[in-house]
Amino acid sequence: MREVSPGVFMLDRTWGCNVYLLAGRQTGLVDAGFPMDRRRIMKALDGGRPSAMIATHYHIDHVGTMARIKGMFGTRVSAHSLDAPVMEGTEPYEVYKLDPLRAAYYRVLAPLYRYEYVSVDRRLEDGDEVEVPLLGGLRVIHLPGHTRGSIALYQPERRMVFSGDTLRNEKGLLAGPPPQFTPDIEESFRGIREKLLPLDFEILLPGHGEPLLGGAREAVAAMVESRERGGA
Repeated sequence: MREVSPGVFMLDRTWGCNVYLLAGRQTGLVDAGFPMDRRRIMKALDGGRPSAMIATHYHIDHVGTMARIKGMFGTRVSAHSLDAPVMEGTEPYEVYKLDPLRAAYYRVLAPLYRYEYVSVDRRLEDGDEVEVPLLGGLRVIHLPGHTRGSIALYQPERRMVFSGDTLRNEKGLLAGPPPQFTPDIEESFRGIREKLLPLDFEILLPGHGEPLLGGAREAVAAMVESRERGGA
């Protein structure tokens, strides 16, 4: 676990997404990894009782531990209103068309990725604020495309964005959401252009890959411009 901003820690070597722990007198989590990440998260909590968990979207590599953690501590779960029904099991998990090799891989490992439904205490909408330990208010930015209810979380005083999978920074390459798991990638990029780029932010905490701890907005703008010119 490493501190990426004062009081904001990222768990290293998770099986799923980046898990961000917000440490203070109480503890919060932004996303929560695959089910097999629960032990690593519990170790990072070091006896703490998380008061809040926020899902940037419903994919299992982001919400896989939430049911167990909520069951242990009564932690409040927040997610966008369009993704909450999938997390609760009242609407189906979206089925993706994968290449044969990837599909076979997921079939073999399916027992490790079993989805556990979790009740969502707060259904978020665009522009809502979520109070979390240490950081104060995180503004909800609705960015559909990767899922209908994908969100980013913006902290204006810290000039910080948690982007979920709408922006990734894997292997030194800043990119949008993974195309094979994104029903409408153009909608995702519209959201990036119209709702993220107007914000003032220096720090980007993506769902996958390395955080950008300076110059993040300029890097995102350059990535979008390159894509629109046909370079990505």
